[in-house]
Formats: sequence, structure tokens, C-alpha cells
Amino acid sequence: MNILRLLALWFLAIGTINAQEKVSQIARLFEEGNSVEWSVPAGGKNIALKWYQRDNSLAQEGFRTFVAYYNGAFAGSISLNATTLSGEVWHEGKTYFLSSEKGVLKVSTERSHFSCGTCADGNCNTAAPRAATSRISSMARSSENTQMTLPSEDKRVLYNSNVLRTFRLAMLIDYSFFVRHCQRDVDKAKAFMTEVQTGLNEVCGREIGCQFELVNDPRLIITTKEKEVYDFPTVRTVVERATGDFNSLIGEENYDAGIVFSVYKDNRGLAHLGEITGKLKGGCIANHEFYIILHELGHLLGSAHTFTIGGQTASSFTEPDRGNSIMSYINDPYGTYFSLPSIYTIRNRTNLHDAYYSDKERTQLVGVPQANIPYGEVSDNRAPVINRSTLKKNYKLPPNTYFQFTIEASDPDGDPLLYMAHQADFLAFGKARFPSNRPTESNRIEFYQPYKRNESNEWKPVDYKFTKPTETGDFTFWLGVCDGKVGAYKNGKPHAALYDVYETKVNIVDGTPFRITNVSKSSAGRFKYGKETTIFWDVDKNIFGEDSKVRILFSDDYGKSYKYVLAEGIPNNGKATVIFPARARGWNGGSSYMEEYFKIEVIDHIAYAVSKNYPYLSDMHSPDITFKNLPEPTITVKKGQVPEAPTVTAVANYCRNKVAQVTFTEEDHTTYLLRKWVASDQCNRTATAQQFIYYEKDALTNSLHFVGDLPKDMHVQCKGEIPEKAEVKAEGADNIHIDYEEEMKEGDKKSYKITRSWIAYADGALPIRHTQQIFLKDTQRPELSSYPKSMTVKSEDEVPLRENLTATDNCGGVLEVTSSEESKYDKNGKKIEVRYTWFVEDSVHNENRYQQIITINPNPTVTTPTVSTPTVSTPTVTTPTVSTPTVSTPTVSTPTVSTPTVSTPTVNTPTVSTPTVTTPTVSTPTVSTPTVSTPTVTTPTVSTPTVSTPTVTTPTVST
Repeated sequence: MNILRLLALWFLAIGTINAQEKVSQIARLFEEGNSVEWSVPAGGKNIALKWYQRDNSLAQEGFRTFVAYYNGAFAGSISLNATTLSGEVWHEGKTYFLSSEKGVLKVSTERSHFSCGTCADGNCNTAAPRAATSRISSMARSSENTQMTLPSEDKRVLYNSNVLRTFRLAMLIDYSFFVRHCQRDVDKAKAFMTEVQTGLNEVCGREIGCQFELVNDPRLIITTKEKEVYDFPTVRTVVERATGDFNSLIGEENYDAGIVFSVYKDNRGLAHLGEITGKLKGGCIANHEFYIILHELGHLLGSAHTFTIGGQTASSFTEPDRGNSIMSYINDPYGTYFSLPSIYTIRNRTNLHDAYYSDKERTQLVGVPQANIPYGEVSDNRAPVINRSTLKKNYKLPPNTYFQFTIEASDPDGDPLLYMAHQADFLAFGKARFPSNRPTESNRIEFYQPYKRNESNEWKPVDYKFTKPTETGDFTFWLGVCDGKVGAYKNGKPHAALYDVYETKVNIVDGTPFRITNVSKSSAGRFKYGKETTIFWDVDKNIFGEDSKVRILFSDDYGKSYKYVLAEGIPNNGKATVIFPARARGWNGGSSYMEEYFKIEVIDHIAYAVSKNYPYLSDMHSPDITFKNLPEPTITVKKGQVPEAPTVTAVANYCRNKVAQVTFTEEDHTTYLLRKWVASDQCNRTATAQQFIYYEKDALTNSLHFVGDLPKDMHVQCKGEIPEKAEVKAEGADNIHIDYEEEMKEGDKKSYKITRSWIAYADGALPIRHTQQIFLKDTQRPELSSYPKSMTVKSEDEVPLRENLTATDNCGGVLEVTSSEESKYDKNGKKIEVRYTWFVEDSVHNENRYQQIITINPNPTVTTPTVSTPTVSTPTVTTPTVSTPTVSTPTVSTPTVSTPTVSTPTVNTPTVSTPTVTTPTVSTPTVSTPTVSTPTVTTPTVSTPTVSTPTVTTPTVST
């Protein structure tokens, strides 16, 4: 298929919006500062976005790059110079591509469906993770002097690294992509490359802790058909060739990761799993969509898919249906974030391959040598810590009950935090029930059954977003907090994103669902402002207990916020009478309709219930009495700084006398103050308004600290050398709890990393953490019982028999040695050499191969050694160490050599064909007038003698 036909098909698949905005005008706007507001004309409206400048690798060529944010979420990126631009933004589930044509902005949309090329032919390229049993069996040949059990893979610890790693990213712009996407313009190709780099760095800097630097090499942009690397290939063909093609184009040593951009026959993306730390580092294939690029790069970084429904491919199965995060098949560009299970797998690969170069020239290695080592910058960032005292390891729920996690956390550096709660039942196909939603600035994360309208405009539950109505089971959740919102650099210094993760279980058991069954209204079916209403709900006392308490909230914006507290700490008994908010906002500012939601939260639990499954307007009576000068319905203050109560007045709306009397009261509780205003008119109508003033928690007065010697990082050779878990203690508060986490992961070549963490926490104190890393890797080869020396004999009869050797391994004890014999013959068929080989290998593939060579030579030739005049300048002696010799008066004109005089030496039994020369031994040569004694040659059967010491050039000294 020729390129013109491809272009024709492509234009049929896209929609183009002619924005009529000049690139030069946009470029001038973006020159105004590091933060710009620019609305993208797309979808028949202007999408208002906030743009922030970011660095890129081609800034010296005039390219400036920015990232876009919409309501606090990453929403796109752009690269531009004075004449061209390349960008991509995402809004309401749609992708808009920004480019330039004849100096004018062009906005395009593309209608396509994504499936990762790993499953294009049913033969997935991302290998499924190995089961724990295979890892344990691989250690079976280790030393049996201990019965210590290795940590289970059921225990998982998200690894934190304080090193910001930078990978050199090579982008191959193949000819078909150069023509189709870049319109044969090198500047457009570079704008695209820097736009992609900026987007990758934004996500990976905030979430993974790595960055990418572009390889700026013109050989990577294919501008002619003759040099085209791929001619309309399948993605699998490309991924199998890609690393070799990168190596041929620019050299294996000149990049750390590679992405190929071409026009493909089948899919839009494919990548090798985890090969950014391996030999297939160029095996990443994508088209021009950022969602696809980030997804495939996620594979290269080490993450498998996360979806449950997506085809025959490697997946953690931690997200229901097609998933939500970037490693799913959601096809929603808004999903440009990694879930905690993906971050976990990527971080653990970093843990197993943690070497880095501390200089950009890549000469100063930190860590153990490995494949594909990046540049690293050490960050002084400190990890956030979750307040574990407010959480539980297990929560029991009845079926079909909504729940929410409130994560209290702090950061020692004061960094803003992002919160997330993701299901983490790894490799349990079909168990994922709850979506892994985008990290949020809110520390409260809810799980509920969403609804949407069908084609008949009826509200129906969305499949695969919650448990089935009667379903029970145990579900694992990771509650996480991250300080990566500030990005990869903070105040010009590296800022590696760090996490804290708390694991909890949600146990759904048989019982009565916790749900609101009714909210009372007037006989006309309406609510009244400031009047009592009664809420009824179902509660299972066998699950929540007899002493359970609840909080009742109210929303006037369909649950987007709950500004009104109606009751606090009342019995969870299924019924409560509360006051409908007197100042709740009516629909469109009126008073006849309300976007109301009631919500009941179980205190010290995760269960909650709402009054509606989907939004619809509620009818309201017009208020009998209207309050004036009411304060905010809910505030939080320090206990000693409660504001004065305002003077509240009221007006009667349906009484001839408009004056209403207001009575004010206060109720002081342990954690809050309740203020009430009751208004009465002369027509016997009343209304009540209330304010909840919550007290801030007291400042933490205790400071925890570990005591005694803490376990240190270490490298051990054998399983039996792994130390027992240390008993760690902490002081600084009463009732200190210490949680212990441990995980062991297998790396390459039978290496293992054990991560041990101790988290101490108590009421009234910030938690503290200590982490120990134990690197288990046997690096010692087995040793043979002896090493027979090579020799020369005069006849075949003198050849010794092959010895039976044994071997001892540092971890495996006595090992079996295999041996072999090989003979060599001359052209007449006469045996001239016998070669014995012994080989032994331990359980982790450390090898020892030794050879003994026996040469058969009946008439060994003795060559008279020729000793040339040694040329001496400043004698350099390695051992012993000799400083520059002092020569008193080295008057040398024409050097005369009288000694050494070497006649033909007498050799009794010249049995050595390969000569051994004893290097003249100089003890401590103190030279005044340099004198060299006659060298003694013990077995001068030398063909070409090699004299290493002394080496002398000038002055020339006679012996």
C-alpha cells in the first residue's frame, strides 16, 4: 500500500477543526511567562486550560514546551517555536491534536479504538509474572543448613527510591511517520518529539520518579524513502527488530530506551515488558497518540496490563472490565495516570536494578553493574506518612453497601499530597470489582455504584464498577499517598516522588445492606426549608454493633460537596429526625427545586449510604421564613478561637407582620459546637437554622523516634545468611504500635531483594518509618579441590591420567564436577596435545571451568636467550616501590656492555617448551652509580624472553 493511499485513509478517519488562529500569535502568548492561560478552540467551544512551562532537550533550537491542567488534572502538552507547533489535549473523554498548517493552528480529532499490540495475534509479548512457587523452587539447591522460610509474595511493599533517574530516550521517526504526521518537516518532527518528552516527564516525574532526555541525533529522523527502516509493517515485526535497528543507527551505548514511530499494518502499540533494564531496550512501538505512547512505555518500564477484560495478555487483573488507569484499555485519554499496582511493579524493577551513574558523563557508577544503567540524581526529599492510628486492617460490610476511605497523612517537607485507594488483588482473575480512579487532592475516596442514562433515557447502573447486589467476598485495597505533585524538580533540586501505602481488607459478608430507605416529606411530597424531616435506613446490628454511631450530611449539588451537617454522633439505629437546611441553594438560584442528596456516614467505619442512586430534582416548598446574615453552615477552628455568633435576623414570608423573632442557643460537645437559630412569626410558623463548628485536632505534642541500633542495608551471599527480623523499638509516646512489612522479589540471574519496613505510630504523634534492604546474590564461584598444572612431556606414555576433582560451593556445599578430555593431532596423525577440562556450576549459575594442557614434544627446542642492553631512564618498579633513583655522576658517553656475558647455557633436562623466566628480583635498589649485577637465569629455555622489570630508557647505563 503506497503512502498516498495511507494518507487518504487517515484523513477519512479524522475530523479537522480549522481554528483560524495564527501560530505566531500563539507563540507570542506563550512568551509572556512560565504560566499562561490559553483556551483551545475544539468541539464547538473553547476549552480553558492553564499552561505551565517545562524544560525539554531541544530548547537550544528554539522549542518551548508547556503542560496543560484542567481542574487540577493533567490535560495535555504542547511544543512550539516561532513557526510550528505540536500538541495534544484531552477534555471530556475526547482527544484533540494540535498542529500547524501554513502558519495557522489546526485542531483535529481522531476516532479510533485502542488495543495493545501485544495481543494482535493472540501471542502476547508481555510475559505473565511467575508464580511464587517457581521462585521458591529456584532456591531449592541452596544450602540446607537452615530451614528459614523466604518471605511470601503475598506480602508486598511499594519500594521508595530517593534517586531521580534520567533515561536517554531515542525516538525513531520513520519515513512513513515523517510524511504522514510531520508533513516532511523536520521542525514538526522535533516539535512532536519534545511534546511527547514533556508529557512523559510530567507523568513519570509526578508518579514514577524518572525523567527522559531526548537523544538528539539526525539519524533518527528518516527523511527519504531510500533510508526507510520499516515498510508498512506489523507491530510485532517492528518490536522484534527495533533494538537491533536502534543499535545500528546510533550505537547501543548511546541510548537507554527507544520508541519507534511508524505507520503500521495492524495495531497502534507494542512493547517488551521491563526491558528498560535489559537488552531489548528499544522494543517500544507506538503511534502519535500520547495515551498509546505512555501505555507502551509503561510496559517497557515494567508494568503489565491492569484490566480484567482485554484479551490474551499479561495483566495483574487489579481493575474491573477494561480498567481505568493508563495500563488498561479504557480508551479514555483522561486516564493518563498509573495505578498503585502498576507503580508497585515498576518500582520493584527499579529496586532490583538500582544502579545508576552519579555524573552525566556516566563514569561514576553507584551500585552493582547491570544492563542499561541510567543517570541518577540523589534527592533529599522525605516520604509522606499515613496516620495508621485512624485506619483498620479489616473492615466488615454487608452486601451492596457503599464505602469510603479517609486517609490522614502528613509530609515532613510540607509538600502537597495526592491520595488514592486502589484494589490490589493481584493475579486473581475476575476478582476486581472497584475502579482505580485518578489520584486526587481530596483525602476521602468513595466507592459506589454509578448510574448513567441508556438510549431510552433511563438511568441504569454502570457495569463492572461495583459488586453485585448480593455478592460477598474479601477484597484487598491499597491506600496510598504521594508527594509527587510538585514534579521532578523542586526549587531547582531533584525531587523523586515518594509514597506511603497502607494495606487493608474489605470483607463483604451476608447481611442487610446499609442504605437509606426513605426521607419524609410533606403531604404534598415536598421538603420545607428549616423544618424537620425524618430519615429512615436499614442497619445490620450484627455487623455494626449496638454502639455504632453515625453522622448525617446534606448536599445541594448532587453530592459534589456536603457543606451541611444535620447530625453528629447519633445512634446508628435506623431512624433520625433532622432539620432541613434553611439556607440550602435551590436549583438555578430559585427555591422551588433542589439538587439534594442526604448522606449517612458510619463513624469510625467506612460504610455510608446516600438517598439517591442518580441525580434528579426534588420539589421544595417556598420557605415560610427567610433568615438573614447566617454564617457558613460548617467550619473548623481552633478550640480557643471560636468566632463570635453573628446577629441573625429573619423575615416572615406569609404573615402580614413580616417580623420574625429569632432565638439563639449553643450546645458544646467534645469535638464540636452546635449553634441554633429558631425563628418564629406571629402566624405560628417556625424555622430553624444551625451551624456546626468543629474543633481542630490538638497539635501533635509527641515525637516518635527509634531507639537502639537499627538494621542496616546489607548484601548476603547465601539464603542462610539472611538475618532474622530485628526487634525494633520506638519511644516518644504512650501505646506505640509498630507495623512490620516484608517482601522478597526475584531479579535477574537469581538475585533477590528483601525489603523490610517498620512503621511506628501512636495517638498524638506523627508516624515514623525505617526500611532495610537485603540484597541476596551469590557472586562466588565453586572452588575445585585442586588445579592440576599444565606441562610438557616427551611421549604419550608420560601423559598423566585425568584427575577426579571435587568442588565446594559457599552456599551449596559439595557439588558434582563434570570433566572431559580432548586430544590434538599433527598432520601425520600423531598426538601432540591432551586437554583436560573440569566444569562445575552452582544453583545460581556461578561457573568454574578449568583446563589442564599437556603438550607432547619428544625433542623440545631450547633457544638461547638473548638479553638486549637494558634501557633505563627512571626505573619504575611496581613491587617493591622505588622512588626516582639518585645518580651522582652518571657520565656515560658510549655505553660499553661487558657484562652480562651470556654464553650458551648448559641445560640438563630441558623439559619445558613454554619457558618460565624468573624476573630479576630487586630488593631495595639504592643507586648512586647505578650498578646492575649479572642477571641469573634459572631455566633459560627461552624463545623470546620478556623482561618487565627494570625498564630503562634514559640515562643509558652499562652493566
